[in-house]
Amino acid sequence: MSIAIFDAFGGASGNMILGALVDAGLPLDDLERELRKLPVRGWTIHTQPVHKRGLGALYLDVDVPGEDGRAFEKSAAAPAPHHHEGHPHRSLVDVLGIIRAAKYPRDVERKAVAIYERLAAAEARVHRVPVGEIAFHEVGQVDAIVDIAGAVLGLQLLGIDAVYCSPLPCGHGTVHGAHGAMPSPSPATMDLLRDVPTYAVDLDAEMVTPTGAAILTAIADFGLRPPMIVDRIGYGAGRSDFPFANVLRVAIGDAARVANGEAHSKNVPPQSEVVQIETNIDDMNPQVYGHVLERVSAAGALDVWLHPVQMKKGRPGAVVCVLAPAHLADQVSAVLLAETTTIGVRCWPVQRVVLPRRTDLVATSFGPVRIKIVIGTWGERVRPEYDDCRAIAERTGIALVEVMRRIESELDERRAQRT
Repeated sequence: MSIAIFDAFGGASGNMILGALVDAGLPLDDLERELRKLPVRGWTIHTQPVHKRGLGALYLDVDVPGEDGRAFEKSAAAPAPHHHEGHPHRSLVDVLGIIRAAKYPRDVERKAVAIYERLAAAEARVHRVPVGEIAFHEVGQVDAIVDIAGAVLGLQLLGIDAVYCSPLPCGHGTVHGAHGAMPSPSPATMDLLRDVPTYAVDLDAEMVTPTGAAILTAIADFGLRPPMIVDRIGYGAGRSDFPFANVLRVAIGDAARVANGEAHSKNVPPQSEVVQIETNIDDMNPQVYGHVLERVSAAGALDVWLHPVQMKKGRPGAVVCVLAPAHLADQVSAVLLAETTTIGVRCWPVQRVVLPRRTDLVATSFGPVRIKIVIGTWGERVRPEYDDCRAIAERTGIALVEVMRRIESELDERRAQRT
């Protein structure tokens, strides 16, 4: 399972999130190609390597001529007032129409829509009006739309399965937006941070913007992070100069590789102790099983499957089986108990023999695709990730089997050229 962990010690905004992902290896050309599907024009992405308190980072800016009023959304502070006369104020319906018109894969559209629905709900609570009456100011401008869609697309292009985030820092003082001076964090940001761990920083600045708060609280888990082996690290810079580095860090890696015992110097299948968790169910709507499997996987399971059984009184049922690292047994069990109709689970240690493996991101004719490389004494076995192939099939309309065949053919050609 591929994981992204955001460490917001220096603040968080939409462009800092996007900058961190690009710095961690997200191909900017592929990202821009996807963002051009949005029916908004005139924007340009600029990137610049910078140093913040001696720490190298990437500053990313979505430039939209004529929409320069969102300066505090492009940084982690609001140093001066900004005015919005002449800039379009979009409703939630307007913004969702823009996102849906791009025809992104279902999961990308769902997450981007959820972020804006969170923003609208927060604004409605702050202004005490119905959601339908909300007119977005800063977060409705083109650069914010690109930031939000870009963050969701970036995670999808990188093949991220789960996102985690550190507690978020909160400064003090005032920020300035379409409604004039406001306390920091802004009312909308503070509302978005409900039920999210935060901590105070003695700094007269807005360290987390509404866009940054909406993205992270919608897509990230602020709970216990599973152990992982880090593959890539990126730093996204804000525009401000604080007494500490105004950057957002993202670490990307694979949780499964911890339990798989991948770090071996020889191609010898390592032994790995994990736990198997099972429960029998005969009284649950079958439509729920797909959701349960997704939630268990997100909790850190290495594998999860179902098999049919005949229960007492001749009733048909299913056994939900899960393999998980031992330290996540309680977490996975809690998901099964909460998300199913079962009243108990079974758990016991099992031992596996597994081959070393790794996941790489490679360029293909369809764009970047994750490949899984399994290593044995006989050499390497390479396969494209199913989820990436499925997303390509949904995006292009090409049959899934044909997408997989073409990618495998390209991989075979590259191996032949190397040999």
